[in-house]
Amino acid sequence: MTLILFAIGVVFVGVSARLVARAAVVPRLHLKAHLREIQDYGFESPVTETDLPAAERFKRAFRSTSERTGKFMMQRFPSFKPLKAGELAAAGFYEVTPEAVHGYRVLGGVSLPLLILLMLLAGGKVSGLGILLVLGSGAAGCVLPSFVIRKRGTSRLNEVDRQLPDLIDLLIATIEAGMGFTASLGLIAERFDGPLGDELRLTMKQQTLGMSTQQALDDLGERADTQSVRAFVRTAGRGESLGVSIGPVLRELSSDQRRRRRLTAREKMQKAPVKMIFPLMFLIMPALMIVLMFPAAWSLAHDLPGF
Repeated sequence: MTLILFAIGVVFVGVSARLVARAAVVPRLHLKAHLREIQDYGFESPVTETDLPAAERFKRAFRSTSERTGKFMMQRFPSFKPLKAGELAAAGFYEVTPEAVHGYRVLGGVSLPLLILLMLLAGGKVSGLGILLVLGSGAAGCVLPSFVIRKRGTSRLNEVDRQLPDLIDLLIATIEAGMGFTASLGLIAERFDGPLGDELRLTMKQQTLGMSTQQALDDLGERADTQSVRAFVRTAGRGESLGVSIGPVLRELSSDQRRRRRLTAREKMQKAPVKMIFPLMFLIMPALMIVLMFPAAWSLAHDLPGF
């Protein structure tokens, strides 16, 4: 009897040890599997610095230096305004921080005039024009990165607004064919090109990683912060939250977007004569006056006595 009780106790101890080991190990296995799935969705796997090539290590070191420089300048000189995260997202630079761009501007504003000054000193002569060139290169190195990023963001948002009515038409066709909004958006995102296609694919990837449809659409509205995209996000989010068919609403929204695009084109057309005043007055008119008046002035100067 004692041996039987001892055997049963050994079995219970073994089962308890197995359960404890399983409770300690299984959550870790699930966590590793989940992290592996996240890596499969496009995130980079962790690598050590020694595994990277020399160019990539230099790029990371330069970016780290720029971020530290940008943070230092933002703390010491708050009047020197950095770019906002929304401006970088509008330009498509999702992984670049505002601190890094601020550091690039500072480094460009310092290194470019220093390089030109060294070249002038190597030539052995620094004139007034050279000093102006040094000062101008410093201002250009500081201003050009932000100007290029804002210009790219504006162009990209204009392209998104231009493509949005076509996207809404495709959504209407797929939704009225019987598909849900999320499935329609995922189907169209894989086949859509341009900036709007990039934004849609990023939105679908966020939703795949666990975000709700409303959160993913809100992030889309923050990245592409235009009136047309905000109207689309509000309409789609309202339809998803209420659970009603949004086909008729999207059809009306498509008509409104095209009407707004025609009004924008008409506004740009009306602004064109005002924008042409500067090149007309300072570039075209002087050349035209020289062509028209110089022959008469030349003839008059040579025909008058005493010339």
